[in-house]
Amino acid sequence: MNPIERGKITLDVWRARGGTRAEIEARQRRRLAEMLSFARRQSRFYKRHYADVPEGSTDLTQYPPVTKPMLMEHFDDVVTDTAITKAEVDAFVADETKICQRFLGRYPVWTTSGTTGEPGISVQDDTSLALLGAHPDRWILDAVLDIDTLRRLVKHNLREAVIAITGGHFLGASAFALLQRESKFLENRIQLFSPTQPLDDIIEALNRYQPALLMGYASVIVELARAQRDGRLHISPAFVSPASEPVSEAQKRDIEHAFDCEVREAYAATEFDPIAIECGHGNLHVNADWVVLEPVDEEYRPVDLGEPSETVLLTNLGNRIQPIIRYDLGDSITMYDEHCSCGSAFPVIDVEGRQGDVLHFETTDGRDRPIFPLALSGVVEDVPGVRRTQLVRTGPSTIRIRLEVTSDCDDLVVWERVRAGLETFLEDQGIAGITVERAAEPPQRDPLSGKFRHVWAEQTCDGPGNESC
Repeated sequence: MNPIERGKITLDVWRARGGTRAEIEARQRRRLAEMLSFARRQSRFYKRHYADVPEGSTDLTQYPPVTKPMLMEHFDDVVTDTAITKAEVDAFVADETKICQRFLGRYPVWTTSGTTGEPGISVQDDTSLALLGAHPDRWILDAVLDIDTLRRLVKHNLREAVIAITGGHFLGASAFALLQRESKFLENRIQLFSPTQPLDDIIEALNRYQPALLMGYASVIVELARAQRDGRLHISPAFVSPASEPVSEAQKRDIEHAFDCEVREAYAATEFDPIAIECGHGNLHVNADWVVLEPVDEEYRPVDLGEPSETVLLTNLGNRIQPIIRYDLGDSITMYDEHCSCGSAFPVIDVEGRQGDVLHFETTDGRDRPIFPLALSGVVEDVPGVRRTQLVRTGPSTIRIRLEVTSDCDDLVVWERVRAGLETFLEDQGIAGITVERAAEPPQRDPLSGKFRHVWAEQTCDGPGNESC
């Protein structure tokens, strides 16, 4: 995308910032009609999928939803550029040297880690990339306009510290690596920190780096705030943005007090980023000019405003390379009708999100070592042949693995690699004596909520912060 087109998108995002509810909805309706018409013409999958829906209809309830397995199964027919094939994209994402590059020299590609039960691939276009940069700015401008915040930004040369899983084409690390590669300004102003690293190593690296902006996995930032209060971490960011995992109001207050700066939550998904950004009054506002969210029950029927949903259907109004229309995101959200006291007319939501516990272990030298959920699940998912997994801590020294293996791989071979990989990972963290055992049952959703969690503890302890152990 040339700078003029990118500028037009950015300008449109900012123009909508002060729009009325009617103006925002008009933008959304226009883009929805265009996306539905385009997908029905250009995507073989959607042409078949919507065969029974009247032409020209913009009533989303008439359009059957889609799921990640469905889109992956029909990948070649979903995408609207016939030069893109699943086989070639799979080969591209399997090559770690391609992480900061574009597929076919044109398209960013993000992969999901499978936190909702199935891994997936998302091919982006330039509009998606432009929105990724423009949407956050319109919500945080007011947070950086005071003298102290500006002083910190200048002092730390606008450096960004991003907590994200590295070594793969995951949205967080891969998107920032791409922006870093393609922008002279950001080339030396972004540094990635992986939650698979020992926390002490992250703390040491951050103390050297001294970021102006800190963003990424909420569970890691919560632990970093504790380290700041304990005197082990010494940074003074101007702005902190926890994302990717649920974060409570109490945790956000703790982060704010630890770093003495503005904290704004972000709600994002690989299929659209960012979905919502927190305003200065503590509410998450949906970027409804470019995305449609439908809170629904287990039968995909709309739920009332103010009521939590079983899941939410997402429609991306920007990406025309791999259209995402009424996509089952798997999150529980509550949407409200009230206007926020910040003055914005953009819809307000609460998000329950995808669940995972931080597990605390004692190291061989007697220290507490927090292990983050995406770090643990990432070790297992990196093993070839793993389709789905869940890790359950059943005791102080026992982790049970629920494992589903793809049909083309030897089950026992995959399991041995999973077990060995986890044991090596824990040993590298200074944690010994942990038994990794395989569960008889396969991965499964919670019988009450229907959610698919990756990592949790079946016991609690009196460890740091009374968190899961």
